[in-house]
Amino acid sequence: MRTAILSILVLFLCAVTTRGAPPKPRPATGKGMLVMRTSTAGGEVVLYREPGVGRVAEKPPAKLPLLTHVVESADGDYPTAVLGKRGAWLRIVYDEAEREGWIEMERPWRYTSWEEFLPGHTVRLLPGLKKGYALLRREPVPSAAGLAPLSPELTLKVELVQGDWLRVCFDPKTSGWLRWRDENGRFLVSLPADNGQQKR
Repeated sequence: MRTAILSILVLFLCAVTTRGAPPKPRPATGKGMLVMRTSTAGGEVVLYREPGVGRVAEKPPAKLPLLTHVVESADGDYPTAVLGKRGAWLRIVYDEAEREGWIEMERPWRYTSWEEFLPGHTVRLLPGLKKGYALLRREPVPSAAGLAPLSPELTLKVELVQGDWLRVCFDPKTSGWLRWRDENGRFLVSLPADNGQQKR
């Protein structure tokens, strides 16, 4: 009896360790993107509870939760989502537990809202999404008629941003609306590496 219980326990532990950690959630989009430059990479980013008040952490840019899985960036650039903005202060996520803090903009950094950044760039669907997200629609609403199914291999050029939706085209005759972030504000698309050349 004791041997049988030990065997079951060993099998259970093996199953748990082989299953591994659950996949990380897709990153939040926020209001826009901050790109921190190489010149500050050696230093620490100071994070506050409120702008300039209540220091909560100090981290090098490379140790922050970055958008590198969805936004291809140049070496020495550290892109992160901006969740809020007050003057020169930006609210970002600073750890894997998704705690938030405020940082002050520095001269070599660049902040851009998604409405400014996305038009003229290309996007691709992230793999493994629900079927309803992988559909080009006639209007920017989930109930709109579908025009064409989409796959992660397809590159789509962004024409316009309207809230959670992008007007995209993938050939001269086919354009429609694609949801680019889900109901929780998380990415449904990635931006390939060649985007620097595609900006209008």
